[in-house]
Amino acid sequence: MTCAVQERTDEPIMDLHTLAESLELPDGYRVEIINGSITVSPTPSARHADIVTEVHESVLESGLKAKGLRAVQVLTLEIAKTGDRYVPDLVVLPTALVRGQGWDGPSWIRPAEEVELVVEVVSPSSAHHDWTNKTKGYAQAGVPLYLVIDPKQDEVALFRQPEGDEYREVTRVLRGGSVRLPQPFDLKLEAADLLLSFS
Repeated sequence: MTCAVQERTDEPIMDLHTLAESLELPDGYRVEIINGSITVSPTPSARHADIVTEVHESVLESGLKAKGLRAVQVLTLEIAKTGDRYVPDLVVLPTALVRGQGWDGPSWIRPAEEVELVVEVVSPSSAHHDWTNKTKGYAQAGVPLYLVIDPKQDEVALFRQPEGDEYREVTRVLRGGSVRLPQPFDLKLEAADLLLSFS
C-alpha cells in the first residue's frame, strides 16, 4: 500500500470566501456561505421568481424612493459577526449603499447590518436554511424585518425585533391571513397574493 504525503509549502491556505469566489459553477447556479459552509443552489423556478416579483412590486408601492431606499434582487449580503454570505431573493437597503457610497468592499456584496428588509421564498432545497440558519444569521446582523414565504407549506412568516441570534416577534399566517410591514414600509401584505396559485 502506498500513501502519498503532500510536502508542506509556504503557500497560504485558501480562505472560504476566496474559495467560494473561485468556484466555476454551471449556468443557473449560485453560491452562498451558510454556517461556515459553501452551499450551491440552482436557479429558482418560475413560480419562485413570480412570488419574488409580487413582493418587489408591493414594496415599491410603499414609496421607497422618497425614503432613500432601494429594493434589489440577488444581492450578496455578508454577516459581519460570522462571515457568512447569503443571497436573498429580495433585499431593501439604503439607495446610497446600493450605489456604493460609504462602502469599500466588493461591488457584489453589501453588509447585512445596513438592511431594512430581507425576503426569502422557500424552495425544497432551501427550507432548512431559510427557516433556521438564515433566521439566526439575519437576527445576528440586526436585520429588523425578515419575511419568509413558503409556498409548499402555504405559509408566510414575518420575523421582527432581532435580539442576539433570534427574533423576539414572529407572525405566521396561512393563505387568507395577512402580515403588516411596519415603518418605513407601513404596508399590509395578503398571504394569498404572495403565495399565488399555479395550475
